[in-house]
Amino acid sequence: MSTTSTGLAGSTDLASAAGLVLEDRYLTLPPSIGTSAFHYVWLRDNCWCAECRVAQSGERRLFTADIREDIAPLAAEVDAQRVVRVAWNDGHSSTYTAAWLSAYSYSDPGRREQPHEPRLWDAGLSEVPTFAHDHVVGTAAGQLAYLEAVRDLGVALVRGTPARDGEVARFAETMGHVRETAFERIHNVRHDPTGYNVAHTPMELKPHTDLPSYHWPPSVQLLHFLVNDAEGGESTITDGWAILADLRRDDPTAFDTLARVPVGFQLFSDTEDTYAQAPMIQLDTAGRVVTFRFSNQLVQPVDAPFGEMEAFYDAYRTLGRLIDGDRYKVAFKTSGGDLLTVHGHRVLHGRLPFDPASGGRHLQDVYMEYDDLMARRRVLLGEHKPLSAQAGA
Repeated sequence: MSTTSTGLAGSTDLASAAGLVLEDRYLTLPPSIGTSAFHYVWLRDNCWCAECRVAQSGERRLFTADIREDIAPLAAEVDAQRVVRVAWNDGHSSTYTAAWLSAYSYSDPGRREQPHEPRLWDAGLSEVPTFAHDHVVGTAAGQLAYLEAVRDLGVALVRGTPARDGEVARFAETMGHVRETAFERIHNVRHDPTGYNVAHTPMELKPHTDLPSYHWPPSVQLLHFLVNDAEGGESTITDGWAILADLRRDDPTAFDTLARVPVGFQLFSDTEDTYAQAPMIQLDTAGRVVTFRFSNQLVQPVDAPFGEMEAFYDAYRTLGRLIDGDRYKVAFKTSGGDLLTVHGHRVLHGRLPFDPASGGRHLQDVYMEYDDLMARRRVLLGEHKPLSAQAGA
């Protein structure tokens, strides 16, 4: 059953409500403001009046669970300013602008906001996105370009970063916040014959993601080269999501195995420990890859069911060969003052062998969170504050 609404009692200077249709559980807007349909419970939950929202932040005062099960309009109409006014059966009244309703319409799937699609790449990547340090830290345009490179490609290189101790953390704090971990806030990587891990040796460092030993690994890593005069030691980057897209297409059984079988990773020191067990590939509710963890050096004995162990190792070897091959890997030489940013849930980084007798090599790194970088982008674009449903708000 449906009806066309009547005017609200006591309202003045109102346009005809023709076309605003009230159904049992939802209303449909007139063609003049979009023809979208909205459930009553959703509209009541999204009232923007001062009783239901905090004006400064848009936070809800209304507790959603308190909304009546039978919430419905007693009357509803559209005024001359294309504002929908609703009088509810709980004694409350709400208003919604046409612009707000259009922005948050959910009845047409084609209008629903789609997630940003990353640009996948392989060894044919023509150039790592490169920016001048002063342009990034000193201008909104430079910072925005840098952030969009990290968003789109998962990697960016900043040249001319002052080769000073701790500069990597200062750079991070112009973009967001340093992610603290169980270990050093700023990690120094240099050749050390008694070094704690493979990164401190001159041997090849295979492509990997850092700290998969956290259930939420750091999602951004900054690597700042203070000195890089040694022969060899080219940096490598690999788009893990590109590899996984191809693996999913070419060997879906292997992909599904790696997305299902949990793997343990551990990194510890004398006083700290990090350990997590999770599949190497983690998907969102739509089946998109959101987190990829791969670190050959940190994998612990795999605890898959007996009947799945060989299938796991078949998939794991297939993945490792793709990662270590030449089809996806990009290698380039960095210099002192270069600062490399990688999306740590997507892009694997590594290093080719180097000769420690041929020159110095010292870098410092810190971690950040991708969410903070994308929040900074929204702030620069002025997109971070919610649109109010109320006219004039």
